[in-house]
Formats: sequence, structure tokens, C-alpha cells
Amino acid sequence: MQGTGMPVPCYMSKMIKKIILISLLAFFVLGSFICAPLNAQSSITLDNGLKAIVREDHRNPIVVFSVFVDSGSASEGGYSGTGISHLIEHMLFKGTKKYPIGSIEDILNKYGGNIEGFTSYDYTGYSITILKDNLGAAIDILKEMLTKPLFDRGELKKEMAVIEREMDMNKDDPARRISRMIFETAFLEHPYRLPAIGYKENFERLRREDVVKFFKTAYAPEKMTIAAVGDLDEQDTLDKISASFGNIPRGANAVVVRPKEPLQAMKRLAEQKAGIDGAYMNIGFHSTDLLSPDLYAMDLLSFILGQGESSILNEDMRMKNQTVLSISAYNYTPKDPGLFIISSVLKEENVSKAIEGILGHIEGLKQNGVSEEDFLKAKNNFIADYVYQKETIEAQANDIAQSQVLTGGPDFFKQYVENIKSVKIEDLKRVASKYFNTQNMTVTVLSKSGSALKTEGEPGQAEKKAGDIRKILLSNNIPVVLYENHGLPIIAVSVLFKGGVRVESEDNNGMSMLASRMLLDGAGPMSRSGMARFYESNAIALNTFSGNNSLGINMTCLKERVEDALKLISDICASPSFPNDELKREKDEISQAIDMQDNDIVDHGHRLLKELLFKTHPYRFQAIGTHESVNKITRDAIKDFYKNIASADNAVIGVSGDFDSGNMEALVEKYFSNINAGAGFKPPPAKEPSLDKNIEKEAPVNKDQSLILIGFRGIDIYDKDRYAVEILTNILSSPSGVLFNGIREEKGLTYAVGAFNVLGIDPGYIAIYALTSRENIEKVKSGLFRELDLLARNGAKKEGIERSKNYLKAMRRVEAQTNSGFIFSAAMDELYGLGYDNYKNFDKNIDSVTIEDVKRAAKRILTLDKCAVVILKGK
Repeated sequence: MQGTGMPVPCYMSKMIKKIILISLLAFFVLGSFICAPLNAQSSITLDNGLKAIVREDHRNPIVVFSVFVDSGSASEGGYSGTGISHLIEHMLFKGTKKYPIGSIEDILNKYGGNIEGFTSYDYTGYSITILKDNLGAAIDILKEMLTKPLFDRGELKKEMAVIEREMDMNKDDPARRISRMIFETAFLEHPYRLPAIGYKENFERLRREDVVKFFKTAYAPEKMTIAAVGDLDEQDTLDKISASFGNIPRGANAVVVRPKEPLQAMKRLAEQKAGIDGAYMNIGFHSTDLLSPDLYAMDLLSFILGQGESSILNEDMRMKNQTVLSISAYNYTPKDPGLFIISSVLKEENVSKAIEGILGHIEGLKQNGVSEEDFLKAKNNFIADYVYQKETIEAQANDIAQSQVLTGGPDFFKQYVENIKSVKIEDLKRVASKYFNTQNMTVTVLSKSGSALKTEGEPGQAEKKAGDIRKILLSNNIPVVLYENHGLPIIAVSVLFKGGVRVESEDNNGMSMLASRMLLDGAGPMSRSGMARFYESNAIALNTFSGNNSLGINMTCLKERVEDALKLISDICASPSFPNDELKREKDEISQAIDMQDNDIVDHGHRLLKELLFKTHPYRFQAIGTHESVNKITRDAIKDFYKNIASADNAVIGVSGDFDSGNMEALVEKYFSNINAGAGFKPPPAKEPSLDKNIEKEAPVNKDQSLILIGFRGIDIYDKDRYAVEILTNILSSPSGVLFNGIREEKGLTYAVGAFNVLGIDPGYIAIYALTSRENIEKVKSGLFRELDLLARNGAKKEGIERSKNYLKAMRRVEAQTNSGFIFSAAMDELYGLGYDNYKNFDKNIDSVTIEDVKRAAKRILTLDKCAVVILKGK
């Protein structure tokens, strides 16, 4: 259960290790409540949401106040990676309206007190220790710090310089650096991958305005918990806290939704070169969160494996075989699932041997469990550690506040040891098998050579690098885009055809979607269920899609299954059966989807907006069609439609992954050269006439919220302003953009506000949306038009444009991480005539956009006198 902040691995003596884990991690609680002389506590929740918990402990004439704010570095939202939470923690010591710069610590020292602050992933904390007679002064200082900090510009500049030096020190500290590496590598989506202190380039862009804005959101009373423990009177202290904090207005009750970390499917390795002797290594496994029932068995395993002189890894790998210089294990379990980490310092040449030894001991635990002696020893030590920590009222106050913030109640840690006691010896074997798997493992190494891990991998498997992307033509002239990527034994295939809504009419709307769904309903002699059993038993991920401009098949498989997968896709493309019984089922399911399409208020509004923006072009249609159009579609009509779509002159195939290009060329030729040219496309849709005035549609909805959608005619994917419009859309949709700041943050009128851009082969559209209450509809509508008008007339600020550029480039890389995501995008560009290697120019095209380009695009797109407005009025 060690830590909710950024863990700092330790490679020192047992005593130093304890000090670091307790004082720096800010959350190291191995035990829990035991029948020790801890008094009961009283608590109160103020009307503004602030929680206060007080416990009397009269052993010494001192009092400790621990304040925990339910906002840490993992909850920074649009400021993720800047370290803004950590910066604010530093700045709260730098003066308030009542206490001048530099006076807070002087006053506390005068009153026999001291103050500390710390930032973790899940919370930010402040602790004051003071003589009991000066309890009131401590409460007043905390109130001023937490509600009225100055954020003096001069002090902010100085403190940012201090933090930048701290960042440089962290780079020079191998223990901190290797710890940072394991989190950056093990987490791909969750903010735990980002350092609490931030990245320097992001941190340097922070301004005082950012700090003030984030502080107002994060430091609201409903996010605060105050725990007071010591030589005090409970009721009197609660009354003082209530009097001091009770008049602070409640905040916006903002909730930051963190992205869920996807399951790790394969082992991850990372190594960095450093000017050090020896090597530092972390082996991590995705573990539990703080409230998981598996927490207790995993905590005990961390002790048995790597805590103490007689732990399994220390006895064998350090003392007996001398493979490592030091080794330890800890189970880091914050609010969201954390990591079980085994840390070691060793000679560089021993890295492979150490990995083999550690995994060998883990396999032993999975097969044989642990001895009764080790099991009881671990339990006894957890209980003892907890009792030792309760000698100080600082630990008691931290326990209470942490428990409240992380679990919703102050007494979580009272129950902890009882849950430790209830762990059975067989539970350790069970959780070892559940979590300690190779595909769930990340290995990071810091070494002088930077190549200690080069020998790791499959035996006899030489390291292969990704090749350059290239295009070949099959004998039937189908373009095939190939990209070798040997990072993992995975291959992704996309078979794409132009089609989609764009080639439909009012009579056959929904045809493309229905045809794409039915591709998995049978091919040749294989039925839908037989096909499903085949690809699922071979671990082949297979799906079809249909959008505005295209439809197709996407597949991902392990490399050893690729020929089976290619043959299956070939059969689907060449001989789909479109069986009548499946057609009836598909039409029934689509009919139900049509009935339910307006359940979501944004989907409802989006459907109406398209109907206002387009009167003749098929982009006005829903992909699923209407009841009338779908009912008309027959099996013969689907067959004719598909025959024209699935033709060699209308297709592109993309393949990315762990293959040899020569072999793959032969396989693709073998299985896809039988696709012949079809009957050809009908002429493209007629150009949609321009809007000549504003069009508005209003409708009541049985929802608590109301929706405003403003739509503008957009551009196609070939337009010279494409990248300027993408930046413009991001400025409109970003949490730090003009709409969010002007409508949501400043005025507090909306629940959500943003924008989206729909590009196509033909000109698409941009939509602005806002969710609000019925009584605020006109205010929000006026506010949206005002902000859009300012943007169209004045353009965007340079810093907003740069922020959007960085975001778009980063998201492009995120989307291209997987073989499937990368090859789908490259093949789609080839299908639409942009070129299979168009992605290579994305960063350059984004970076080349100027302030004037964005201003021109805003003026061109945001035609406030020629737009469509949909208003859905809630209850």
C-alpha cells in the first residue's frame, strides 16, 4: 500500500529506506488499526462541503493539523504535465492578503510550530505542528493560505526557478530517474505516467493567470479535509474550524475524470543511458488500487519478496549469489490501480541474470506459494510498523485525512490490519498468479552503456527495426500499403473501400452500414457463428465499419495466425453470403437503434443539425438510416451495392506489423488478387448550395439539461486551410480555449462546451455545442455568438495556437501507437488520394500554420449570419 505520491526507490540501509518512504512518499502505511490506545474522533461536514475530523491525544502539549486537498498531479486536466499542483503547493507558503511574503514560517516558528507541504498524484497536503496554546493561529494561517494566497509575480518567478533546479537535480539522481522511467513506461494513458513536478517545457509555459485559474477550481472547500490531532478539545476545535472556514463559498464541484489505463498486453522494456557506474533496474507489474480486496495479499507479498534482510530476494540475490548490490519490493497502490515494483542496484553485466533470478522466484511463488514462517513474519511486521507510526500525532493526523480523501471515510486504516489478518496463505499464491505475468510486466534500466537490455527478448531473435512505409500494386492493381514494425509479434490489416453515407440516397439510406455489418454474417460455406468461432479461437480481432465516406474491414492478429486471418478476410471480401435470416436480424437490431438514437441529447441535436446544414447532400443522413429506408433494402439490393463497392479500382489494403515484406507481398497477392473491377460508382453527389441565412430549429426534450448546437459549413480534406481549421477547432474545444474560459469557467453557465470538425471527401461542417440549463439557454447562446464573433474578427492568441499545435501533434502520435491505428490512417489517406505517406508531413503542416492563417480560417468558417442553430429545451 506504499504511497499515493510519486514513489522514490531506495537503495540504502533499512533505516534510511524507512525514513524516505515515510517522509517523502507522504503515504506509507503498512499496518492499520490495532487494539492500541487511540482515542475516538469527532467530525463535521460544513455546508460548503469542507470536512473536519478531530481526535484528542493528550500525551504531549502539541497539536497537528493535516489538510488534504482532493487534487493532485493526476487531476490537472488540461494542465497535465505542467506540475501546476506542485507549483501551487510551493506558492501557498509565499504570502497571503493577511500574512505578508515570508511571514508565515516566521510566525509559526515564533509560536513553536512548523509547516510542511507535499504533492502526490492524488492529493496535495499541508501539515502544521504547533504548541496547543497557539491552535487558533494555526487555523487562521491555514485558512488564509488555502483561500487567499497572493501569488505574487516576483515570488512566482523565483519559485519557478527553484523548481526548475529541482527538475535538474531529479535528472541527476539515478534513484528518482529510474522511478520516473517505470511510470512513464508502464502507463500509457493514465496521468500516473506524468511526473508530479511536471515537464520543464510545459512548466515554463505556466503564467500567473493559469495558477490563479487552477487554484480556484482545485482549492474549493468541498475538496478539502482537515484533520486535527493532539492536546485539544474536540468540540472547541471543531467550532473554531467551522467559524474560520464556514463562510468560504462552495466551489463548482468540479470532477476530473481520469482516463482508464488499458490492459497491458505485452512485456515492455525501456533503457536509458546515464553517466553512472553500475545499473539501476525496476521491474513493475500493474497492481491494485487502494480499495481492491487483493491489496492486502499483494502488500504481504511485497514484504515477503523484498522488505527486510530475510526477504526472499535479499537473501538469495544479494546475500547468497551477489547478483545485486541491493534489492527491495513495494506495492504502490494509490486511488487508481498502481504498480508492484521490484527495485535493484547492480552491476550492468548482471542485468539479464537478475531479471532471470527475479522471475524465477516469482514463478516459485506462483507454483508453490510461501512458507508459513514467511507468511506469519510478514503479518507481524505489518502490524508492528503501524503501531510504531502511531507514536506520533503527525502520523495519526495524516492517516485520518488521507483516509477521508482517498476512501471517502476517515477510518479506512483502522480496518486495514484486520484485513491483513484475514489474508489466507493461499491468497498469496492466487494474487501472484493473477498479477505477476510477463504480459503485465514492465522493465526499466538506467545504465552507463544504455544497452544492458539489448540481449533481452526471445532466444535467438535478432533485434529488428521498423522499416519505411511503402506501396505496391497487386496484379489486379489494388494498392497495398506495407509497414514493417517488429516491436511486438502483432500484425494489423485494413481493407478499405470508398462508400459510406456519401453514396446513398434517401431511398437506400443505411445500405452501407447494413452491408458492412453483414460481412461478418457469413462467407462462402461459413455461417456467422462458424466464422465467429474461427476468428475468436485463433485470437483474431475482426470488425467492420461504415462511415460518411468509406467502409471496410479491420483485423489484428498475432503474427503466427496471419495467413489464417488473411484467408478469412479474403473469403469475406470475395464471397459474402448475406443470408436472409441474418438480414432480418440485422434490420431488427438497426430498427431498435433508430428508435434509441435520440436517447443521448448530443446525438439528437447532431442529427437535427445535419438536416439543417445539408438539404441535398447525403451528409445529411444518419449512417444507420431511417425505418422507411432500411425496410426497403433487400438482399439483392445489398449484393448489387456491395459488388460495386468491393472492386479493385475502389480499394486499398494496408498491412502493418511484425512481418517480412517479401513474404507479405506474396500472401497479399495470393489472397486478394481475385478481387475484380466492379460496375463503377455513380457520379459524386451534387455540390450543396451555400447557406444564405441563419436557420434555427427548436425542440423540447424530456431531459434535465438543454443543448445548444451551432453549425457552420466546413471544408473537405483537400482544402488548403485544413490544418488551420483543425487548430481553430481545437482552440474552440480545448479546456483552455476561448469557449471553455469565456462560457464555462468565467460565467459558469454550462456543464460542457466545445466543438468538433467533420471533414469529408466533400465539404463537411464544424459544430459548436454547449450543455446548459433551460433558464440559461439565451445567455449561453448569446455568449457563444459573442465569443465566435470575437474569434472571427480578431483571430486567436499566439499561445493558444501553439498549445493547440502541440496537442494535435501529440494526439496524432498517440493514435499511431498501435499497428491498427497507424495503418488504418495511412491506408485511408491513400484511399482518399492524399497519399499513403501523407502522415509524414503532418507536423510540418501543423507547424507551418500562422496566426494569420487561423484568423483567415475563422473568418471564412465562422459565418455568424449563415449558420444553423439547434436548441433542445430540457425540462
